[in-house]
Amino acid sequence: MKNHIQLMAVFAVFLILVPCIAFFNGKSGQAPANTEAGSDTVKFLFTEEDKVEEIPMEDYMIGAVLAQMPADFEEEALKAQAVLAHTYAVRRILNEKENPTEALKGAAMSDDASLYLGYFTEAQAKELYGDDYKTAYEKISKAVKAVKDDILEYEGEPITVAFHAISGGKTESALNAWGEDIPYLTVCDSSWDTEISGFEKQTEFTPDELSARISAQFPDADISGVSEEKWIVPDETTASGTVLSVGIGESFFITGQQFANALSLPSPCFEAEYSDGKFIITTRGYGHLVGMSQYGANYLAREGKSCEEILSHYFPGTALS
Repeated sequence: MKNHIQLMAVFAVFLILVPCIAFFNGKSGQAPANTEAGSDTVKFLFTEEDKVEEIPMEDYMIGAVLAQMPADFEEEALKAQAVLAHTYAVRRILNEKENPTEALKGAAMSDDASLYLGYFTEAQAKELYGDDYKTAYEKISKAVKAVKDDILEYEGEPITVAFHAISGGKTESALNAWGEDIPYLTVCDSSWDTEISGFEKQTEFTPDELSARISAQFPDADISGVSEEKWIVPDETTASGTVLSVGIGESFFITGQQFANALSLPSPCFEAEYSDGKFIITTRGYGHLVGMSQYGANYLAREGKSCEEILSHYFPGTALS
């Protein structure tokens, strides 16, 4: 099977591009009250065909986990991911009942990875896993069946789902990352992530390369006449290591996530230095860093932790229902 780093690159679009993926219109972090949560199916819009299909919830969960987590992870980690997939789908269904999105044409979500969490059709999963597809499908199907009726709740409502590949040693709070104060999306220890291959990455840029990136992404940033040492200045960093704001030049500021996206960095947890005529950016973690660390979940599963224990660790105060 493809190694974890290769799969991480494939899944990255689902882990980085969509930060506030399950917020409800109006009150973030709070689901509509007095609404039936259970559903046996979910309506899904396939944008290329412009077609809405009603998918059995169990099949959706399998396709979601195939798209979101390497199939050779431990079973309890796969179960945790399956619960999050189910919770996400239920929350999307409730959201669309309360505040329909015209572009979805009656569906709860679509295959637009810039707006919704990843889901693989059978053909897409076979393309990714190749000869290992049958093994991957059977393993994930088993995990899904074990938790197919479970969702993760906070104070009786399905949670806002957030996960990433690898933390920076600690997860980040939704308040720091997105400005949304959600009690169960807070800083959690995930120090075991630091031992994972791919935890840290160094990326180098020449001044010409960096200048071109800055000019293309941020045309209002002016670095002319500014010494290279002041081209990138992390302005505010959290206790988890996430860079909240970056000074470009002397008077232009962007968020750490904007900077990471512009330079195709794995996460907004980074340090930057200028040395020997080049910029060296050291990044830690992979993804937006909020919620469950998937590789951290896999570590905990190997240590004997159950799906419920994993979810309780990364989403404190929540409970399976």
